[in-house]
Amino acid sequence: MIETGLHVIHNTGSRLHYAVDVQDTYAGIAVFEPCEEGSVMGLGDDAVLWADILAMLEEPFDMANSAGFVDMRGNGLFVPDIPGLTHGAIYRGRSYVFLDGMIGHDEITDYALIDIMTNEAAYPLPWRNRFAQSAREKVDYSFRHRARTQCSNALVIFMPIAGALTTARVELLCDQDPILLNGTTITGRIDDATIPNDGQWFKQFYFHVKTPLETVTVAAGARVDVPIALRWNKDDMPCAHALRLKLESDAGYLPKRRLITDENGLGSFTIEALGLNSGDHIAVKINTEHYTAIGKIILEVV
Repeated sequence: MIETGLHVIHNTGSRLHYAVDVQDTYAGIAVFEPCEEGSVMGLGDDAVLWADILAMLEEPFDMANSAGFVDMRGNGLFVPDIPGLTHGAIYRGRSYVFLDGMIGHDEITDYALIDIMTNEAAYPLPWRNRFAQSAREKVDYSFRHRARTQCSNALVIFMPIAGALTTARVELLCDQDPILLNGTTITGRIDDATIPNDGQWFKQFYFHVKTPLETVTVAAGARVDVPIALRWNKDDMPCAHALRLKLESDAGYLPKRRLITDENGLGSFTIEALGLNSGDHIAVKINTEHYTAIGKIILEVV
């Protein structure tokens, strides 16, 4: 299993300050751009006190049936007394992901990785499941994609199994603790310098597929049933979860290309060594709905 809750990733170089709200059915951030001394003066028409904006932020924004639109109302307002900042901040809007309503088509799934990013102008962007994007965008090494889009990650939700957001792992990339809304609490704090800088951090929180057999063989022209099991990446312990998987092979014949594990994370698939000879090999790649290659099983033809 993975450690759940809100984890603050410090020393990321982010110039922004956040208010965070993580509940069972939704999660979101409000974005503030800190001001420097003397950059904003007084309480003019474009200013609002923290107590007033807090009342708005404690009501989640779910325009268009929770589809993920960004709430830009109040963008540009100066908040002189915002907690955590000496010289106030400019409010830049807020973005939420909801588990109900008109969510993205097929984006809230098992083996999801949800991002809420900000652009160069410090505006929050709509949420996305990184693994439901095109192959270019959902690669493990995601830095290149963010560089091309001129965006930075702010809130990341690791969702190996779809469910309540309070049972997922949520990370906020920042330089100081965020403002916590509606009873949200911080589970842990991590220095960004301790995170491997290769885009692979997420993998430890997910699972893989393997076979309990030491070797898997199939006679030329015959068929074999291959057992599989879901295992957590971090400790290789069983992952007890019913999951729909996709199968593909580079040789032989798969009578069924879909597989659903039982509640214990166990299952099996059949493959036939049609048209193959002794000494050939069959590679069966196992995928989730959006993510490719959570497992690969090699069969030797004998």
